Amino acid sequence: MADKQMERILIVDDEKTNIDVLVGLLSESYTTVVAKNGEQALKRATAKTPPDLILLDVMMPGMNGYEVCRRLKATPATEGIPVIFITSAHTAQDETMALKSGAVDFIRKPFNPNVVLARIETHLILKRQQNRLVELNQLKNTFLGMAAHDLRNPLNAITGLSDMLMTMSLTPSEAREFISTINRASTQMFSMINDLLDVSVIESGAFGIAPKPGDLTALVKERLDMMRVTADEKRITLDSHLEPTPQIPFDHERFRQVVDNLLSNAVKFSPPGTTITVTTRPVGDDGLTVSVADQGPGIPEENRAEIFKAFTTSGAMPTGGERSTGLGLSIVKRILDAHNATITVDPSTASGTGTRFTVTLTASNLEDTVNEETLKRSIQEGDGDEDYVDEEPKRILLVDDDYALRLMYRKAFSEYGFIVVGEAENGEEGVKQFQELSPDIVLLDIEMPVMDGITALKSIMRSNPDACVIMLTSINHSQVWDDCLTAGASHYITKDTAYSMIHKRVEEVWAAHT
Repeated sequence: MADKQMERILIVDDEKTNIDVLVGLLSESYTTVVAKNGEQALKRATAKTPPDLILLDVMMPGMNGYEVCRRLKATPATEGIPVIFITSAHTAQDETMALKSGAVDFIRKPFNPNVVLARIETHLILKRQQNRLVELNQLKNTFLGMAAHDLRNPLNAITGLSDMLMTMSLTPSEAREFISTINRASTQMFSMINDLLDVSVIESGAFGIAPKPGDLTALVKERLDMMRVTADEKRITLDSHLEPTPQIPFDHERFRQVVDNLLSNAVKFSPPGTTITVTTRPVGDDGLTVSVADQGPGIPEENRAEIFKAFTTSGAMPTGGERSTGLGLSIVKRILDAHNATITVDPSTASGTGTRFTVTLTASNLEDTVNEETLKRSIQEGDGDEDYVDEEPKRILLVDDDYALRLMYRKAFSEYGFIVVGEAENGEEGVKQFQELSPDIVLLDIEMPVMDGITALKSIMRSNPDACVIMLTSINHSQVWDDCLTAGASHYITKDTAYSMIHKRVEEVWAAHT
């Protein structure tokens, strides 16, 4: 969206008095440019920095205002610039000619200054909205192009290797290598899709955070431990200096994304044998910093602000052939903006090489976002550090239209001592099985055919308000979670949760439910 102070208005009039009045009226809020005839107007409208709006007189020597407007609307570079006629012509025919030539408005002289300002601002707002729609359409096209191109290769690998696993005789080591490659390719696809979905949610305006008090240093340590295997594969050392930091509110799921993106970027662009240094430090009584510094090629100063834009990269190539959507840092920036936090990027060495990202978060910046609903959710989630053990195995009903996910969950829960008593592929069948089987816990997908998960949840809660229903979702934002909890769900689990952690999450929810 354009900054109002930077918006340019081209005033086209051959009378000096009229020009002086309009410049005096507008110059405090807008940048004004002047043309004294039609030829000058066309030239200045196609300049390197075109106007955002044109105020156009009708009667001028040479080319009149109607012809100027028609030419502007016939030229691709200027057809989108709104034109408002300001003229002493008073007849309905004059106004009709102005509108037919492509103008968006018609103001008669002598004019009321407040009316002129109001109409200018109205049409500039419409122009900003139009520009935003164009940007979103371009973003959509980029999404589709990326999905078609970048997802095709890993999908081909998964399809081809899984077909060979089913039809060819392979040695155990070959089969293990195939399965490992399929796992890496599917993880790569999942990461790309998550990035695309997150940016889609952000751009739609539905993005939100659910902050709750927590230990960010502990979260950083957890994500470091998760990243060590990947770093070890590239012979990269993860060196951490984690000082205790104050318990302050932040959205735990979103900050996992922030830390994971910064760590994975550092590993991705670091040469083998180098060190990544991660630090946490308190700032004052209610703030902290998290920094991630690598020894990679660094980011030129002129590119540092651009890297936080969607589909923008630093220009450096990943050192291990990794793929990148160019979305990670733009998502990080929007998450931090939602927390009123900041991120800076600087060289990590005195010689100007390497890159250090530093995140600064202050509790006082989030005071207004921690409310009763957030605290309620915090209590429902628990702190995640306890191990819950039940004497009797819990009976689970799986409701999801994706057979592969049901297969994975069925095996995972069986391995960890649960009993899967039933499976359903839509909400209607899920409600029916709930009534027939009386399971302890229902895992319920949100998006399903026949009956969606929220509708099924409401039906289950009407028949048994004490039911323990855990929603499954691929959409990771607060509005979806709020809808689930409002409808009666005990909790929710995102579908990217590792199968080895699902049982722990379910046990935690069951313990809180009982």
